Amino acid sequence: MKWNNISVWQYQNIVKTLANKEDDEIEKSFKLIGIVYNMTENQVDSLTQAEYKAKLKECDFLNSLPEGKPVKIIKVNGKRYRLIYDVTRMPFGRYVESKAFVGDIYGNLHKLGATMVMPQKRNWLGLWVDDKYDAAKHEDYADDILQANFQDVYFSLVFFYQVFRNWIEVTRDYLVTKMMMTGQTKAQCSQVVTDLCSILDGIIQPNLLPTTKISELRKFMTD
Repeated sequence: MKWNNISVWQYQNIVKTLANKEDDEIEKSFKLIGIVYNMTENQVDSLTQAEYKAKLKECDFLNSLPEGKPVKIIKVNGKRYRLIYDVTRMPFGRYVESKAFVGDIYGNLHKLGATMVMPQKRNWLGLWVDDKYDAAKHEDYADDILQANFQDVYFSLVFFYQVFRNWIEVTRDYLVTKMMMTGQTKAQCSQVVTDLCSILDGIIQPNLLPTTKISELRKFMTD
């Protein structure tokens, strides 16, 4: 197994499992095998000790840093989404939405990803073209992103928010002026921009799995 075999949903549950302070090491290793291999509790419980230890060893890839790069297209559940990296073409409001999700950045990775995709559809020639982004379907887009490749989503998000963070600094005065047109004071608008920069810094900074290592879990397995 490798990182490129892991979906966003799996990654979120791996993080949740490793961060759970109530489970002991055996319980964590049991759950991790189920998550990584998409196995039910009964299936994991039916493994022989040798099979169990072998699968847990294969989970050692979780100790390594994921590697990847931004992608242009995400295909999932028979659907296709184009990743948007040109921040100047997207409404400012779509990025402000991110503020609602950053309390748990990795838990909301699918929701953050849904803010920067453009759904596509086939035209009468059978070619993929952009569909209309419907804010009311954000949850639907996010549900699809849950099943997407973790590396594709994560590295696309990091790249996008690096670009967006730089753009905010360069256009800070312009953004404040535009927001003031909604009736907010200059101080309020400036604070929104400052807060958003802080939020983006949190997304951009690498934050790996909790300190519990998969290799350390294996030492609790007896031969």
